[in-house]
Amino acid sequence: MALAFCAIAASATAQAPAGVRDAVQRLSATAALEALLRAAPCAFAPFTRHLDRLPSNLPWAQPVAIVLFDGLPGLPTGHRAVVLRPTRELMARAATRQVIAQGGVSLHAVDLSPLPADAPTPSFLALLVTPPATPPEGCVAQPPR
Repeated sequence: MALAFCAIAASATAQAPAGVRDAVQRLSATAALEALLRAAPCAFAPFTRHLDRLPSNLPWAQPVAIVLFDGLPGLPTGHRAVVLRPTRELMARAATRQVIAQGGVSLHAVDLSPLPADAPTPSFLALLVTPPATPPEGCVAQPPR
């Protein structure tokens, strides 16, 4: 599975900005968490940049996750978040609930407001990524379009 990330920067507020809410609403549901957990440190790759709105009819422009630099309610300063829309099956997996219980994953409602860690059906999951000591390796920069 190829991972596509869309990076968005927005000012931090109590409520997610409209542009951030619009971007996450366009995500298709994700049934697997493992590849995203492995790729999450790429949120701090040196080539991560803001992208303008993507046309939704192009396959490469249909990201499975969005990297938020800020603008997600509850996101700690300096962290980035990889936001995804989980399927019901993903949320039903014991392994998913175990990852959530270990911390570093926050649950969010459709408006991106935070939910408790035991919420049964969140609209979005956010993998909270701490800044690494050194830039991550193994991230592939996309060529200019």
